[in-house]
Amino acid sequence: MWRSPAHPRYSSMDRMSDYDNGDSVTNKASSGTLKEYFMEEHYRKIAEENPQADNTSNPFLQKPLWVITQAEATHSPGDNEMERHLTVFDLVSVGVGGTIGSGVFVLCGFIAHKYSGPAAPLSFAISGLSACLSGLCYAELSCHIPSAGSSYAYVYASMGELPAVIAAACLTLEYLVSSSAVARSWGDKVVEWLKNEINVDSDGLLVQILEPGYGLSPMSLLVCGGSVILLLKGVKESKEVTNVITFTKVMLVLFMIVGGFFLLQTENFHPIMPMGFSGVLRGATSSFFGYIGYDEVCCFAGEAIDPKVTMPKAVLSTLVIVTILHTLAALALVGMQPYGLISETSGFPSAFEYNGVEWAAQVAAAGEVLTLPVVVLIGLMAQPRLGHALARDGLLPPLFGEVDDRGNITKGGFVAGLIMTIIAFVVPFTYMDDLISSGILVAFCMTDCAVILMRFESPLPTTHNHSSSFYVRKQSLESLLWCYNGLCFAAALILNNFDSYWGLGAASVCGMLLIGIGLLISYNFSKSTVYGGRSRSAGSSNVLDNSAHFHSKDTMEGDGYFKTPCVPLIPLMAV
Repeated sequence: MWRSPAHPRYSSMDRMSDYDNGDSVTNKASSGTLKEYFMEEHYRKIAEENPQADNTSNPFLQKPLWVITQAEATHSPGDNEMERHLTVFDLVSVGVGGTIGSGVFVLCGFIAHKYSGPAAPLSFAISGLSACLSGLCYAELSCHIPSAGSSYAYVYASMGELPAVIAAACLTLEYLVSSSAVARSWGDKVVEWLKNEINVDSDGLLVQILEPGYGLSPMSLLVCGGSVILLLKGVKESKEVTNVITFTKVMLVLFMIVGGFFLLQTENFHPIMPMGFSGVLRGATSSFFGYIGYDEVCCFAGEAIDPKVTMPKAVLSTLVIVTILHTLAALALVGMQPYGLISETSGFPSAFEYNGVEWAAQVAAAGEVLTLPVVVLIGLMAQPRLGHALARDGLLPPLFGEVDDRGNITKGGFVAGLIMTIIAFVVPFTYMDDLISSGILVAFCMTDCAVILMRFESPLPTTHNHSSSFYVRKQSLESLLWCYNGLCFAAALILNNFDSYWGLGAASVCGMLLIGIGLLISYNFSKSTVYGGRSRSAGSSNVLDNSAHFHSKDTMEGDGYFKTPCVPLIPLMAV
């Protein structure tokens, strides 16, 4: 259940006395002690509704939405809180910088050669469309729940503690492990660049040091160590470096796209789908690794200036830019060279060399080496913020939630950097790609479902029955969403592995069931009059009800909050 380990506890009589003195909710919410009293009252009410349930250990207890709202309303730097200093430009720079690079420099060639062939742009477009649909959900939740943690915070408020821990594990794959994967890829590219472009002797001492064998990558230690040092120096310094390198990286990608279009040959597009449509879908699944930037943007929501306005703009702008650049880059690459000859590790430099443009190949190779490390830095910046959110809720040791006088999560950043460095040093990139993509998919699906749970409610029982508790009443909607996700997984598994009439037939049956579940959710469940539903927004006392009332007035009736259109259609399509 929700915890507040950072604040000392004192007796219930003291807390009640404070409340009876007439102090306002807003003034008292910042103390932490009254929050604890509210939470105890919240769970006491739940226990009264179902006295036979052990609510204190229930893994599906949600963090009430009004607690998050009050915490943000009283947000101030200090006391383990981070300063709000990030603008829309800073957030977009984080998103684009953390995304462009891993997808363009690493995955374009890999997916075109191994899975999709000339249809690689279609793979990136499919994954980009799905990411944009999920991005609408992230945009809504990030302005309603503007705190660090991204999917973890959204799932905690909508599904409960256990699903939130699963979401946090998936985010760790996205941030920590993906940064390790990019660092490992960067190390491999540096060695290749030295041998192919600088003409360093492959049997010389330098190459033997950089490629000692046994699956180890000493060069990854360099980029990981540099990222850790820069992060520990301060978030503002890291932000300035990120902005500069991101601008340079976008210019490099545009150079490669324009150069590729000049060298494009139409015969390279035949056959368009050499591995069939299942290969395109397999490529789309792998290319999801290139669409994690906007999720990193949401992890910085706790430091965004006016997050209600800036977060939706940053999320959607990042997605539009990233999707366009990925699709155009894949199109340029497969048009420059036959897919069977495209390098899996260095697509654009090899393609320029194939066309005899040596100087462009050198620019592309050098640009990759110089700009790819910013992806490692941004992933490392996001992971301590996830740890900070977990520590504030008592799910990690307090040191992960400590913020120093300069607003840096120093201890959490050091631990994350150490783990990232070890993984990058010993684990090759190919072993991490699919695992990371799977984590991204799970985190996206949980966030998509969170929007539906916030906007719809299961019908309450017609008669009061203690056996129909707060939790049981919501299980019908949540169970349908679990079934929907399971059917989506089954359909994807069938399409990826059974490219036959039987496979298409089974996938069609799954599709019909998915449509049926979507219609059932749309017409059988009512829209919430309070954002998050009354069970998530309201508490047990009058004070809590007033807090929920003000929150619902701001978020459901006001026009200042971004709303995902066509709910539940858009979230279900995103899944």
